[in-house]
Amino acid sequence: MHSIFLRTWWNQPHSYESVVDYLRLHGALAPYRLAAALSTFSYGLGAAALLLLTDASPTSTLAELVYVVAIVSALVVGIAWLMAPWPSKRLSLSFAAYADVGTTLGLLAYGSPQTVILACALLAANSVYIQLFHSPRVMALHLLWAAATVGLMFGLILSQPDADHGLAVAQLVMLVPITFMGPTFFQYFLLKLQVQAQAANLDPLTQIRNRRGLEEALPVYFLGAGDIAVMVVDVDRFKSINDRFGHHQGDAALQLVARRLEKDGVLLARVGGEEFAVVTKLGVGEAHTLAEEFLGAVYSVGDLAPLTVSIGVAHCMYPSARDIGVDAVELTDRLLREADVAMYEAKKQGGNQVVVADLSARDDSTG
Repeated sequence: MHSIFLRTWWNQPHSYESVVDYLRLHGALAPYRLAAALSTFSYGLGAAALLLLTDASPTSTLAELVYVVAIVSALVVGIAWLMAPWPSKRLSLSFAAYADVGTTLGLLAYGSPQTVILACALLAANSVYIQLFHSPRVMALHLLWAAATVGLMFGLILSQPDADHGLAVAQLVMLVPITFMGPTFFQYFLLKLQVQAQAANLDPLTQIRNRRGLEEALPVYFLGAGDIAVMVVDVDRFKSINDRFGHHQGDAALQLVARRLEKDGVLLARVGGEEFAVVTKLGVGEAHTLAEEFLGAVYSVGDLAPLTVSIGVAHCMYPSARDIGVDAVELTDRLLREADVAMYEAKKQGGNQVVVADLSARDDSTG
């Protein structure tokens, strides 16, 4: 059972970018940024207190240098958390390493292991950041570092004949669940919840977004957008594929279409039986060109049943932050309805073609 738990924890998927996007979407990124900055400042203040206010402050020049660097770097990093853009994955990993190494060096520099060994629990505080933003493999490296730190501190205490070895054992027993067991279990269940949440946003057949997943992604995707163009893509004569080759081949055809419609920088979702939605930040001309590319990408003479699609395109200028109250989901739904009408017009014209929604009809309806 233990091996099953560890194997499941180790192999759970994780995406740094997905976590950041989710927190941004739900308004939690700014509070977490503030919490990270305040935590960093507090580490610097703690180093300053150990350096300046304690009776047994570090006496060696090297130890004092460690604390000076800790104070200055905590100030710089804390300000960066408040002022700089949210860090990339690489910078985030660097921050996690900085927190771990800085904590360990600060504890060792103090020079009295038994006095500060319980402060190794600060490494558990570092775990909170890693649990949320990084993978089990990164957590494993963090836990190895924490184990080395705790083991080194415990060994230094045991090497001092005048130290209270019994107290050291009690301190070690208290540190183990705080520093190792809690973070591992918490990340395991957190990743489980993330996987379940992501699964709820995916179409199980094609493994692209479903309508719910599309709606979840829209507010973040539209940030800074100018043009918005959406497409409704419908597989031509799909019923005949099912009737002739069976539902299994029909499912395979939908999976094939989904793969051929995937493209960087756009949102793709399956929104109906054989219907897909594509959301882009393109002008109407660029969107029409992309739709024509999709026609060519979907069709292949090498397929058992060569596929074609009919595509309707609708476009508008996104009001962006200038127009408070714009609902990205409602706007996209309106464009999808217009694109759907255009897609049916493409089918009436024989399929395997692109029709752009008539913007004058929209103007007449709103006039």
